[in-house]
Amino acid sequence: MRLSVAVPLVAAIALLCVAVPWAQSPEVPAAVSPFPSELSGTIAFQSDLRSTDNPTGHIRLYMIDLATGAVTALTNATTWDDEQPKWSPDGQRIAFKSNRNGADNYDLYVMDADGQNLTRITDHPAHDHDPSWLPDGESLVFSSERDSRSDLYRVWLSDRRIERLTFHFEGRAIMPAVSPDGGWVAFSAQTLPHLGGWTYQIHVLELATKQTWPFNASGPACWPSWSPDAQLIAHVSINREPSVIQTLSSSGRSPTPLAGDPARWHYYPDWSPDGRLLAVSVSPEHHAGEDWDLAILDPSRSIPYQRLTTGAGNDRLPDWRPR
Repeated sequence: MRLSVAVPLVAAIALLCVAVPWAQSPEVPAAVSPFPSELSGTIAFQSDLRSTDNPTGHIRLYMIDLATGAVTALTNATTWDDEQPKWSPDGQRIAFKSNRNGADNYDLYVMDADGQNLTRITDHPAHDHDPSWLPDGESLVFSSERDSRSDLYRVWLSDRRIERLTFHFEGRAIMPAVSPDGGWVAFSAQTLPHLGGWTYQIHVLELATKQTWPFNASGPACWPSWSPDAQLIAHVSINREPSVIQTLSSSGRSPTPLAGDPARWHYYPDWSPDGRLLAVSVSPEHHAGEDWDLAILDPSRSIPYQRLTTGAGNDRLPDWRPR
């Protein structure tokens, strides 16, 4: 499949200070063939696909059109990594983390959906991770190591003002996901006793009061994601190997595992805008030997588990574009 580079993306090359220019068609992760039918929308994701202009496999951001399977490059990292893409609520911008600043630490950036108008949002010598938009599109919740192993913070895009949300949270507060109404943040923290040590579980934080609660029913779990109607929180259940995707009620009850590929690890769930499907990443192994691809899960099981990408490169952190 040959893809042409759109004019806005070509204009973005100068903005992103590319050291090695792209050829006419950058190499992109491969979509499965035949591609699943009756899907719609766009998913942003990251991949470390090695290519002629990226021989060491730096992580770049991509989009896949679910109507056609066409994959488009959004960024063109050559000596840095761009990771964790998150669509703004209006679908016009993408927040992500990157170490492109040359200081070997991650900061948060925002760009337009076509890769233009790149703006650095945080500037700190410690790592900033996991951007998650507030519903009004004016601020981001994120995790940072700037004064602890990891705590949650909020940054306003207009003036870069920072509000700290947690203070030396036990077990590290990471992987925040803001609820659709903007009142709550689900996150992961290593606070659950497990096999003689500690593992991650799901917590929620109320933004108005800064109070937090553990969702013990989640069991060992990470990477929470709110459904669009805020009734469910999908997350990775790491209670067994390979991991599966599970849902909880918004009150932290009724854990329900979802059917997928029993031979593969399932990670990074993200809901479709209509709340009907979940985009995930799947791999036959975790860590050593991993080979992540994008896939679709249907909690109702009315359509079968379906892969979206295949081949070389670890395709991770899918994020469905809002309508």
